[in-house]
This record gives sequence, C-alpha cells and structure tokens, in this order.
Amino acid sequence: MESARRKEARQESGLDNSKEREEIAKAVAEEEKRRKKKEDKKKALLETPAFQTMTTIRTVMDKFMIDPIIGFVAPAAGDIISAICALPFIYFSLFKVKSIKLALACIFNTVVDMAIGLIPILGDIFDLFHRSYKKNLDMIVGYVNDEEQAVHDTNIRCLWIIPLLIVFAGLLFVVYKVICNIIYYL
Repeated sequence: MESARRKEARQESGLDNSKEREEIAKAVAEEEKRRKKKEDKKKALLETPAFQTMTTIRTVMDKFMIDPIIGFVAPAAGDIISAICALPFIYFSLFKVKSIKLALACIFNTVVDMAIGLIPILGDIFDLFHRSYKKNLDMIVGYVNDEEQAVHDTNIRCLWIIPLLIVFAGLLFVVYKVICNIIYYL
C-alpha cells in the first residue's frame, strides 16, 4: 500500500504512469469498438439482397457458361445482355459500398468483357475463360474486406477505365460505319 504523499510525489515527478495506462486502455477500447462496427457493416453488406443477386448472376453467367452461350447465339445482343447483368455490381459498388473507384473497376471489367465479346466466335471462346462476373464479385468482396491486393487491383482498373472507354467507343464507331456501308451498298 502506497501513501498519498508518495503517490503525489510520483505523479509530480512523472514516474506514475497510471494516466498513461488509462489512455492506452481507452484507445484500445475505442479501436475494438471501431473494429466491431466495421465487421458488423461488412457482414450486413454481404447479407443484402443486392449481394445475393450478384452471387446468383455470377453463378448463372460464369459457372453455367450462360454468358458465352448468349454471346454465341445472339452476337451483339448477347453483349448488351451481359452488360445489363453487370449493373447490380456497379449499383452495389456505388450505393452500398459507396466507392466510385470500385464502381469504375467493375465498369472496366464489364467493358473489357463487352469489347472481347464483340469479336465474332473468338470473343465467345475467350468469354469462356474471362469470367468478368467472378472478377467483379471477388474484387468487391476483397475491397469490402480491405484485402490489399483487391484494393490495389481496384485502383489499377480505375486508372485504366478512361483510355479503355475511348478505345471501346472508337471500336463501336468503326463497327457502326462498316454496318452502315454494308447496308448502303445493299
């Protein structure tokens, strides 16, 4: 047991670290509270109907190979359908996760999938291996879980979206002109 005078002398000389211990304990408790809140938010995100929809789309389009089949059966329409199926991924990124970078990265994967799918036959074969829905879902889950590689991939894809969209728009323009010329000469 320590006397009051001795305790006071320790505090005045700076040898008493009880305040320091209290501050550390308080900081640890706040950090634990923040971590718990973040975990609850992650869990809530992964249980939303939007996430379940994305999981179903990934399963149907990538696992059961519906994406390349639609692209083969209806060449241009298949890519449009494929892009429409990517909308829940973009919605989830923007409005649930609230990340513009993540949404742009999902758009990047979708545009790459569409651009490749526009190549007759070869694009459909490549679509068997590309699996953009799986990439988008994995990237979203990794981003939500703060995985370093997922965040890095998201940042890289986000940077490449503008040049890719310019190239894609140019390709669409060329295809449009070719089709117009074919129709004109018929």
